[in-house]
Amino acid sequence: MSGLLTLVLAVSGVVLARRDPRRLLPGVLLTLAATSFVAWAVGLVLELGATLAGLDEQARNLVGGLLLLVVPLVAGLALGVALVVNGVTMLRRERRSPANMLSLLAGVAVLGVIALGVLAVSTGWIELAGVLLLLMAPIAYLGPAFAAFLGWSLVYARLARRAPAPAAVVVLGSGLVQGRVPPLLAQRVALGVDVQRRELTSVLVLSGGQGADEPRSEGEAMAQHAREIGAPAERMLVESASTTTGANLRLSRTLLAESGIEGSVLAVTNDYHAFRAATLLRKLGITGHAIGARTARYYLPSALLREFIALLREHSVLNAIALGVLMLPFVMYVVLSLGRLMGGI
Repeated sequence: MSGLLTLVLAVSGVVLARRDPRRLLPGVLLTLAATSFVAWAVGLVLELGATLAGLDEQARNLVGGLLLLVVPLVAGLALGVALVVNGVTMLRRERRSPANMLSLLAGVAVLGVIALGVLAVSTGWIELAGVLLLLMAPIAYLGPAFAAFLGWSLVYARLARRAPAPAAVVVLGSGLVQGRVPPLLAQRVALGVDVQRRELTSVLVLSGGQGADEPRSEGEAMAQHAREIGAPAERMLVESASTTTGANLRLSRTLLAESGIEGSVLAVTNDYHAFRAATLLRKLGITGHAIGARTARYYLPSALLREFIALLREHSVLNAIALGVLMLPFVMYVVLSLGRLMGGI
């Protein structure tokens, strides 16, 4: 039965991906299929090992139970420590902001949950154990979703690189530093210019408005930088009114239509942002894909967490309902516990 389920999930994921890879559902289905297959393979190996070792059924159950406890614990500790270390690196290298502290906060949360679990088991604190068990439902929803987001983002990046030649290469803006193009944005522009050089018929669109603390628009600064690294001005358009990724794409589409340019587009951003840009292309009904320039490794964990949160927010109704249903037992447990506590005072 599990083999059939794995096959159905895998085939469904592949079919949906072939139709349009610019959404997360194929990644979710393929992640579930991969998880099911790995669980089956691990179970098979353990069964074979137990048979060769001559273990009876009770010993086999004991070994399986220990593995189910130890492997997630070790993996969780490794993940939590890695996120905390990355968060400290972010604080040292980047300005302090909620977005740049996401990996640190996530690491502290992971280690905190593990510490509470160890405390509950070691002290026999039933109430705490109950709270943690009830929290496993929303964690089990968000964890695999994030894993699917990471995995499918990597797969999509390879698929997008094979897309047909676009009519326009749209470089998405990000913040300027004292009116100049910073390294992160320069990477986007360089990649856009490089793609345009290979696709001789494509137009380069530099898209980005002017922030409250910026002396000029991002589009204008990007266009200047593009000319400085060899992009031909006659094959360049500047969109300088957008302030979000969605506006980048919408206004660039309008600008291209006004210029009589039709066909697919290739949105250029940074690697951590490319998949969400692709989902926005799909949402806006724009034919095309998104690719990303490389980002410093230390910057990726917080950036990917930020993109995942943004993706959840773009489907806020569905995710709010799902998380609300999953959190309901936890909320009821807390309310009833508080009621008993207040009644005993």
